[in-house]
Formats: sequence, C-alpha cells, structure tokens
Amino acid sequence: MKTKSVKNLLNILYILILIIGAYYVLTRAFSMVVPSQESYGDYYFSRVNVLLPHIILGIIAIIIGPFQFIPSFRNKNIHRHRLLGRIYLVCVVLGGITGMYLALTSQVNLGYKFGLMAMSFFWASTGLMAFFSIKKRKIELHKEWMLRSYTITFTAFVFTRLIIDVLQPLEIAEPVDIFALSVWSSWVIPLLILEMVIQGKKMYS
Repeated sequence: MKTKSVKNLLNILYILILIIGAYYVLTRAFSMVVPSQESYGDYYFSRVNVLLPHIILGIIAIIIGPFQFIPSFRNKNIHRHRLLGRIYLVCVVLGGITGMYLALTSQVNLGYKFGLMAMSFFWASTGLMAFFSIKKRKIELHKEWMLRSYTITFTAFVFTRLIIDVLQPLEIAEPVDIFALSVWSSWVIPLLILEMVIQGKKMYS
C-alpha cells in the first residue's frame, strides 16, 4: 500500500513537471522560433544567428526525450527508438556547442558565463556518454546517462526560466545575480537529486 502511494505521488509529480515544461516550451521557446526584436529583446536579438539554432535544437531534444523512456514505445519500435536517439544526440551535442559559444560571448556577469558554460558542456557530454555506453552494449549504463542527459535538457530550458520568473518579482537580488543563480541551480540541483536516486537504487537493490 505504501509503495502504491509513493508511486502515485511520483506520477503526480511527473505530470506536474510535464505541464510546467509544456507551458514554458509553448509560451517561451516557440515564440522565439520566429525571431523578432520584440520577442528576443535587444541583447538576445543581436545574437540570434547562434541563439535561434540553440533554441530549436533544445525544443527538438525536449520533445524527443520522453519517447526514449517509454518501455512500450521503445520495445515495439526499436528502429524508431534508435533513429530518435541519434537525432536527440545530434541536438544535445550541437546545442551544447552553441551554448558554450553563447557563454563565451556573454555580456552578463562571470557567474552566469561559467554557469552557462558548465551547463552546455555537461549537456553535450552526458549525451555523448549515453551514446558511447550503448555502442559498448552497456544498456543499464546507457539508461543512466540518458536520464542525466535529459535532466539537463529539460531543466536547462524550463527551470532556468521558472526560477527567474519566481525570483525577479521578489526583487531579492540584482537581475544579473538572479540570472547567475538560475543558470547554476536549474540543472545542478536536479542532477544531484537524480544521482542520489540512481546510486540509492544500486545500494538497496
């Protein structure tokens, strides 16, 4: 009974996260697919040639990701699973590279620049680790790296905006400091929690 309650609670949490994710993708990311001065603002519009591909790659990765974790889809559509996996890998690697370029050329503070650089590096590298693992037929290791990769994919594009939207109206810090906080905490904390879950399962299995 207790296990069922925990399972139900986790399912509610997953659904809530997906709703939040869908909201931010539909209202924020999609509005930037067609670039304009109004939707981007002066600072980001001047970097649209790199930022637009970065956003599109992120949207594709966010949409593809969940299908890779659905056992019924994966087992019945193994060729599609592999094809989507390759597309996902290309998106996260190129998305990570464009993210690193955006970090290097950022005019925000040093904390934000390093946070964006670290996020982009680990976004690309976790995807590559998932790929190398499956090439070596290490299926469980592949699943773990895919979980890490998609955690960064989702949280980088969703939680970063969520944290900014929550903290900015409170005026608890300067906007640049809130940006720096969001770009670090949005993916580091979820990734740490995921790692504790992965290692905890191994410990008690």
